Amino acid sequence: MQFKQELLFVLLILKLITAKHLEPAMPSLSARPSVTYDVQYVIGGEIALPKEFASMARLGHRNELNVTNWLCGGTLISNRLVLTAAHCLYSDVGAINIVRLGELDFSLLSDDADAEDFGVRTITEHPDFKYPNLYNDIAIVMLSRVVRFNAYKAEACLPFENGDATSNFIATGWGDVALAGKESSRLMKVELSNYGNNCSLAKDIEELPNGYNATTQLCIGSHERKDTCNGDSGGPALKYNGVYPCIHFIMGITSIGIGCGIPNQPTIYTRVHFYRDWILQHIERSQLIWL
Repeated sequence: MQFKQELLFVLLILKLITAKHLEPAMPSLSARPSVTYDVQYVIGGEIALPKEFASMARLGHRNELNVTNWLCGGTLISNRLVLTAAHCLYSDVGAINIVRLGELDFSLLSDDADAEDFGVRTITEHPDFKYPNLYNDIAIVMLSRVVRFNAYKAEACLPFENGDATSNFIATGWGDVALAGKESSRLMKVELSNYGNNCSLAKDIEELPNGYNATTQLCIGSHERKDTCNGDSGGPALKYNGVYPCIHFIMGITSIGIGCGIPNQPTIYTRVHFYRDWILQHIERSQLIWL
């Protein structure tokens, strides 16, 4: 009798162990905002203050029923143009056709914000962007009308240096606050560190077959559980300047990473300074359209 009880106990233990190993694994996000997911979220961050990030934009697709799927972040860089990630243009949900500026909390109508929606006139991805690879992951959205700047809507400035000497960045977004979690209704901010060329994880990212490109990309992360995540793609990595009109310089664009919020596992951002001349050409062309 005792032998049978011991045998049943052993069989029960084996069953539990086998069941644990047969549990389906959680799918990993190979990119900050992979197009198979709608969004990416700030992890370990803080709530942004009203008017703190007046250049912040959110890009989405609004269908014929007036239902909007918000897909990515972006940054206002002139009164006509928004900078974002080129991979944001490849969502299965639909083309980006709406941009919201001046927003703070999407769940409130009475917060200290000045939310305003803009249509999209044109979208231009960088000519060297070759989806699904995520090198040169940068695009410019031209709005359907001119933005009237105020305390809630203002442009971020293009950088004068490439970011190598910048120790810390501020990333912002409405993305997930946890991997495979729920997106934030409130704009979030998180301070992250410059990892320089310490970005060996890039070799494990399928969308970066040649690994990390230190010329066109920035490697940014944290030794804590702080990060951008799903839904934050296209949003900025900013350098605080504090002097009007350049309160912030946009140094990077959230592009791709492995998971979210893993200490010392940085995310890849597009290095904006490398594309400065290309961006300035589009700013000049956009000004001619409204002359």
